[in-house]
Amino acid sequence: MILVLNPLQLLSGSKVVRLFLLTFLLSCCTYAIASTSDSGYYKSKQIRSLAKILNQEHIQTEIKDSLHEITFRGKKFLAPNHKKSFKIAVILPFHSDAQNSPIDKKRANVMLEYYQGIKVATKQIDSLDSKFVLSFYDTDNDTNQLKKILASSKMNDVDIIIGPTNQNQVRIASRYCKSNKIPLFLPITNLINNEYNPYVYNLNPSEAMKAEVFLTYYKNHHKAKRLIIIRDKGFYDRTFGAALIRKCEQQKIPVKVVPYSTQINWLDIIKGESLVIHTTEDKIKLNYTVTSLQAHQENITLIGSDKLLEFNDVDYNQWEKLNITFLSENKSQIPNPRSNLMKINYRSDYRDDPSLFSYMGYDHVLFACEILNAFGNYFPLFIGGNEISYANMNLCMRRTPSNLQNKYLGIFRLVDGQLMVEEIK
Repeated sequence: MILVLNPLQLLSGSKVVRLFLLTFLLSCCTYAIASTSDSGYYKSKQIRSLAKILNQEHIQTEIKDSLHEITFRGKKFLAPNHKKSFKIAVILPFHSDAQNSPIDKKRANVMLEYYQGIKVATKQIDSLDSKFVLSFYDTDNDTNQLKKILASSKMNDVDIIIGPTNQNQVRIASRYCKSNKIPLFLPITNLINNEYNPYVYNLNPSEAMKAEVFLTYYKNHHKAKRLIIIRDKGFYDRTFGAALIRKCEQQKIPVKVVPYSTQINWLDIIKGESLVIHTTEDKIKLNYTVTSLQAHQENITLIGSDKLLEFNDVDYNQWEKLNITFLSENKSQIPNPRSNLMKINYRSDYRDDPSLFSYMGYDHVLFACEILNAFGNYFPLFIGGNEISYANMNLCMRRTPSNLQNKYLGIFRLVDGQLMVEEIK
């Protein structure tokens, strides 16, 4: 077993060590476990059925006259035989040359955190019965450098590409992957493109996907309540708030839109039980709303961004009286077995707590390796619609008219001072 070169392990997650990145970016990490023998082969109709599906999908391949039964995350599948050795290319702006602008240095810090998450994930990758080669390439956030990387012969037999992040570079990589039939996992930046590309996987949930999940939650748990959205024209309002209103229009869900003000007359607005969504990340604005709604607390469920949980000097008791519920992409805010394991291993390696980007690197590379290990390059036929749980996020890839997107949103309710997970369905 060859482990990744690790000059960062004893540096407590320090971000001043970007100079060391070049050493390991130019190397690759190999994780190998002896393959187990296949068992449980099936024939006849099941094989012909799968062959028919494959001929209709973007993966064109020859299927031998056998399938085998596998168990993945507690579910049984009949899958074709596949290879047990895979290559994953991580193409990100690490800025390893150490001659960068302040913006580049900030981006380099984020990418270092993402890499550290990948490094921690190798402990779980070791338990898989396939061999993985992870190669790291530094784009330096330069389009020409990305083109050179993609033109390299090292890309010829890559099974999955993770990255890049710049929107223009994402478009370039997506065209390359479509032409060469390589799945492209986008870790941060969602591809904004109307062209159909079944090789693009947006791992970071888009605002539209989060809005869809929220409306599923609303219809299953609060359908009888009036839906009210308070808009403040801030970033969260312009992104999630705008997407939510579009989805309400598409699904013909009545919604009352209220511009934010310290002078809102709730007597004219609250008509019986109401679900109030405040699309703000401003603590002062939320506190004004919380105070003004106290007289109607028996009829109110208040929804807000989980960014509001970062504030310390607030009266959470007042918030709780309004049944306050938070929307989040970061499920590790409520400890779970997977996030606990990641945090323990991360602290062991870096003497620090993982950041959001460290969790992302950890979850994304585990997702890539686990689905390749289970299904090989046939994985697109099996993961669609299946929600797979990881440390800080679930991955539920849904096909859209343009590409595949992660339909995930966590919903947490504050109860007795503790966050509790709300069921979506």
